Amino acid sequence: MRKIDYLSLDGNALTTFLTVLEEMSVSRAAESLGVTQSAVSHTLEKLRVIFDDPLFVREGRGIESTARARELRASVESVLDDLKRLTDHRPFDPQLEQLDFTIAANDFPIQLIFPKLLKELSEEGVQLRIRFIPSGIPRVSILRASRYRILITPTPPDDPDLTMVSLIQAKMAVFYDSTVRKPPETWQEFAESNHVEVKFSETESSLMALHSLDPSKMKPPIISVPNFSSLAPMIKETDRITTQLGAMKYGLLKELDTAALPFETETLNLFMVWHRREQGDPAHQWLRARIIETVNCILKINSR
Repeated sequence: MRKIDYLSLDGNALTTFLTVLEEMSVSRAAESLGVTQSAVSHTLEKLRVIFDDPLFVREGRGIESTARARELRASVESVLDDLKRLTDHRPFDPQLEQLDFTIAANDFPIQLIFPKLLKELSEEGVQLRIRFIPSGIPRVSILRASRYRILITPTPPDDPDLTMVSLIQAKMAVFYDSTVRKPPETWQEFAESNHVEVKFSETESSLMALHSLDPSKMKPPIISVPNFSSLAPMIKETDRITTQLGAMKYGLLKELDTAALPFETETLNLFMVWHRREQGDPAHQWLRARIIETVNCILKINSR
């Protein structure tokens, strides 16, 4: 039997394996990890030798995982969790460390929270490198592969391994241009209005956050944009409307007018979500606290 050199395994290689397993694409995995495709391919070749298995094989234009690769997932996740715990409870001073975080979020929370936070940290002399990845409507897997350390979303995945805290509580609201139109005053007016939506994928849009809304009973959106930053120019000086989290009036949609929806809706939360492996990490605890502090400050300023 061939002897396996398990000491040649490392956290980066295992993270690469999980990322390819989640993305089912070497190119997308490389993009998520911030490395070249050749670096991912080289790591996979090393892992194929170690595990004595192809791990991923070509299937049409894409790749498919082998049974062995799927079998390894839980063990690899457990190993990475154990490696993470080795650094928990260490002495921590943010000014003495080079901090590196990848955060999955859409452009609304990025624009609302992080310009203020990063300015303050820079003034404090904190060396913080953050890479933002669009979250869309997130899947459970987004935090499992260790490449995303924090997720900020109103639609968190349901998984016992995830912990979350509410950053903002708000209802969905109508955004419009009052120089052109009034807000819809009835369900019928709302349903027949010209809507602009944010479309994350063919099947996922920002309207999915409004669980009580039945899109089949309203006029289909006439414009779909890829991000929240594109909404205001599509609404300004037109009769169009968009339905978004009311807290967007503090950020990306502050130049538009806003009104309550003409029907009852639930209160929504903007959550900060992380995997349980990060719970005791002092750097992660510190950044979570600073994000919460920044959001509370922004809400306090805008409530005056």
